[in-house]
Amino acid sequence: MASLSEYLLWRGDITFEEVSLNVVDALLLSQVSYLDFKGIIGDEEERQEATLAQISKRYWELHTQEELENCVSFALRTTGILLREMAQTRRFSSLLLRNYASRLDTKVQEQFAAVEIVLGKGESYISYSGTDDSLIGWKEDFNMCFLSPVPAQTDALAYLERILENENRKVYIGGHSKGGNLAVYATVKCKRMFHRNILRVYNFDGPGFSREFIEGFRYQDVKEKIETWVPESSIVGMLLEHEEDYQVVKSKHNGIMQHDVTSWEVMGPGFIRLPEVKPASRRMAAGVKEWLGGLKPEELEFFSNCIYEILSATEAKTLADLNNDKWKSAVAIIRSYNTMDKKAKEMLLALIKAMMGLNVKREVPQKAAKKEIKEKGEKEEAKKRSK
Repeated sequence: MASLSEYLLWRGDITFEEVSLNVVDALLLSQVSYLDFKGIIGDEEERQEATLAQISKRYWELHTQEELENCVSFALRTTGILLREMAQTRRFSSLLLRNYASRLDTKVQEQFAAVEIVLGKGESYISYSGTDDSLIGWKEDFNMCFLSPVPAQTDALAYLERILENENRKVYIGGHSKGGNLAVYATVKCKRMFHRNILRVYNFDGPGFSREFIEGFRYQDVKEKIETWVPESSIVGMLLEHEEDYQVVKSKHNGIMQHDVTSWEVMGPGFIRLPEVKPASRRMAAGVKEWLGGLKPEELEFFSNCIYEILSATEAKTLADLNNDKWKSAVAIIRSYNTMDKKAKEMLLALIKAMMGLNVKREVPQKAAKKEIKEKGEKEEAKKRSK
């Protein structure tokens, strides 16, 4: 049993020319696109490129260990560390990164990032980022439940086709969380003439698609190229529909924290596999699918907008903003919740029930508990004003 860091120590001295890409390499490269490379590597139009070692050096000149340790998003918190460890190996240090793309647009509700990583021998890895800690990124994730395509999926497709049109390359495609979904979407929807250029598609604990999408002939054309991995207590990866066989990996963590890939257990060039996900994970996924299936698209859109408005009432832009002033955020959320439409409150409680696998009504938070949180938050604000 080993971690990703231990894998780098074991395999790090062997280049991709000597031993080709495996699934653990694919996961590591999928994580790279989480990092913000603006100011470090040029975008697609600038056509700049740099080695992974050069990018790591520049990244750590701009960021500190303490900054990453205090980051709310565990994907962002751990990826900087992995980047530095990868940069110290022969296997990854000289890989070229190019065609960096990043968009965060609150108007169209999109969070998208991708980068091409050149492996050599005419092969590249297209890495799609999962959701960062921006609230609009999480809003786009929920939009996937009623909208297809979401802007990030459209951009993922355009990004892949631009690379395959400009470069006669063989490519691996992958991503973690939403990035895995984008990898599959772009593969399915790209021009069929490009399918011969696609070697393998890696979806690491990413949500699936609608039943209509996976039953379509275009999905069936590439299904055998898709490799999906989920941890034993998967939540994100079990949402919506998967037709491809998914493989279950053992994790050192419990519950939702298994979404953190640094907890996935490695053995040699692969993962330690388990026969199936835990029953609780299946129950939660079934409950959420049932909840989703009982609502019309316009109801889901209404609910998604309500939740986003609640979080936006805190004036936060990221999860880190919410975390930095917990009491102020809690007070703002409760105030906003109290003004929610009755229908939205009922939908929220129904979703909580579905996620917990409950079949009984759950009461809204008690007034006393809400009053206590409100009073504590107001005291914290008063203290800050008095300083």
